[in-house]
Amino acid sequence: MEDYLLRARAEIDLGAIRCNYNIAKASGKKVMCVIKGDAHGHGAVKCGRFLESLGADAFAVACLEEALQLRDGGITKPILILGYTPPTPDAVAVIARAGLMQTLLDEEYAQCLDKSARSAGVRVECHIKLDTGMSRLGVYAQGAKAAKEAGVCARRMFDLEGLKVSGIYTHFSAADMPDRAWYVRCQIDNFLTALDALGLDTLPERPLIHMSNSAAIMGCPEARFDMVRAGVMLYGLYPDNLPHPDGPLMPALCLKAPVVQIKELSEGAYVSYGMTYRIPQRTRVAIVAAGYADSYPRALSNTGAWALIGGMRCRQIGRVCMDLTLFDVGSAKVEVGDDVILYGAGGMSLEEAAQLSDTINCAITSTLTNRVKRIYRGGNSYIQDD
Repeated sequence: MEDYLLRARAEIDLGAIRCNYNIAKASGKKVMCVIKGDAHGHGAVKCGRFLESLGADAFAVACLEEALQLRDGGITKPILILGYTPPTPDAVAVIARAGLMQTLLDEEYAQCLDKSARSAGVRVECHIKLDTGMSRLGVYAQGAKAAKEAGVCARRMFDLEGLKVSGIYTHFSAADMPDRAWYVRCQIDNFLTALDALGLDTLPERPLIHMSNSAAIMGCPEARFDMVRAGVMLYGLYPDNLPHPDGPLMPALCLKAPVVQIKELSEGAYVSYGMTYRIPQRTRVAIVAAGYADSYPRALSNTGAWALIGGMRCRQIGRVCMDLTLFDVGSAKVEVGDDVILYGAGGMSLEEAAQLSDTINCAITSTLTNRVKRIYRGGNSYIQDD
């Protein structure tokens, strides 16, 4: 990378993604890789291509635009749109032409999609989503009575001429919370009840059945069915948002930035906006070229967050700015131009950063802006963002 472009950058270890993918693959089921939100900030096309080369069976994204980006990027495996797409003839034609799969949110939506498909002269492949306890998108299926009705409703969707229903799924709301195991069981029971009412044996072709997200892949083997959906775990992010220093996942992303100035500050000097931090004794401060516009959360300000600088843990001080962050480097051996590991492999974990800033790990990586250069490493490869 040219020196004059050097500032905050995200280094992404494809070898770590391979390791994490293999953990999902060890379930023995088909693996759908969830790479919505630009692969949680890791770069959907680059990560998607790599995962496809590993044998990923399918991909999932949030919206039509994300799906088309993957197709334009050369990804050929099935892609499921998890969210809403307007059921218009134009949109339906685009879905069909790109060979995408659309989630059916309820029967009314399915009927509108069917009507548009027939109007456009195409047939759209779909997966039905059941709401077994998330209370979000999907056919309401909470409780035995509603689950049976949802199964009967789903059966009617299979008969719509403009649609080809090739899958049915649901989503856990608390599979990452061991103290909510009872609710996980309720969702599984609701799903099984709906499937029983659907009558899988009466269908001309069995649909793919999937329920497990990353948390369930790692801790709920009874919910794996035909396929699992690996999301945050692919990037080495733990679904429970807790640090697991000895856990099986490998962090894929490391945020680095250079030191651009070092100064000595006297006791009593105020640091950054708002005078929120005052130097207790004379020290050296490093100004680092990364801020909240580079996915280093402003909420980390004065929380005890740290970065690895000159081989030492150095505490963040003052308010995090849009483009710069300050660290007390004390006696650390550091010079202008030295790299700082802000979080990720070798530095503060994303789980620790998330807890200090009162958020979740993937919410931090998902805010990576385009000005943060992504550099992909893996084995002997060294790939920069286009």
